[in-house]
Amino acid sequence: MRPYEKGFEKGQSRRGATGRLMLYGERCKEAMRQACVFVLTGMLVFLSSCVYDNDIAYLNDQVIALNRRVKSLEDALDTKVRSGQVNLRTDIDEVQEQVRRLNGRIEENERLLKRAVERDLGDQDAMRAEVGSISERMAVLESTVEQHHRFLNLPPVQPKAGAEAEAPPAGKPVTPPPAAVEPKTKDVDLYDKSIALYRDGKYEEAIAGFRSMLKAYPKSDRADNAHFWIGESYMALKQYEQAILAYQEVIKNYPKGNKVPSALLRQALAFLEIKDQTSAKLLLNRVIKNHPSSSEATIAKKKLETLK
Repeated sequence: MRPYEKGFEKGQSRRGATGRLMLYGERCKEAMRQACVFVLTGMLVFLSSCVYDNDIAYLNDQVIALNRRVKSLEDALDTKVRSGQVNLRTDIDEVQEQVRRLNGRIEENERLLKRAVERDLGDQDAMRAEVGSISERMAVLESTVEQHHRFLNLPPVQPKAGAEAEAPPAGKPVTPPPAAVEPKTKDVDLYDKSIALYRDGKYEEAIAGFRSMLKAYPKSDRADNAHFWIGESYMALKQYEQAILAYQEVIKNYPKGNKVPSALLRQALAFLEIKDQTSAKLLLNRVIKNHPSSSEATIAKKKLETLK
């Protein structure tokens, strides 16, 4: 082999080794790039998984905190509701107790009122019987005195001087003096104003007016009428117990007054309004017995017929 051929073969073998080295280097670089990409991808995945886990943990903590707040609010609400229910039940019990007490007081007042009326009625009947007995005894005494006068030939009792008016001369017509117009007194003025209020339907104001008149003028001739119209005002207001008491003032304090029959009748009707037929019948019978010729007696008879 020639020398130049040996040198050529050596050159060829050097270039082959160099190519292989370059190819190997390229492959190494490629492998390193792939490794770097894989490492970077793994790091990114790891980092993203860490971030995701942190978010999940944060959200989980928030949910737990919210659950705790909801639980505390529910507990507080339950406590308030239970407390409110207890307070409400206590208030209801107190109201029911007050209603029971009021009912008891009303029943007691009705019993006392009924007893007072019955007692007053019994007292008045006893007084009338006593007056009748005294009248009979007086008649007997007058008859006895007259007999004694005749037996002893004593002159009869002469009337007091001035007791009889001097008779006018015969034949001369008597001209009556002109009627004097009396000025209206203060009690009459108050009474008339209160009556006007009653007629206008102002019953509470009428009651106040009559009471003021009675307080200022308790001995007025219109006192019995004022008590009667107080009762009528209470009847219009449907305050029947108060009306019964007002009528009782007329019956008890003015037994000779002209308003007694009406007061008895209206009192009986007031008892009917509060469902007390026993007292009502008693009063209606009393109207018929003590005032048989009055228009109130006629009304009482008709009313009794409806109650049988």
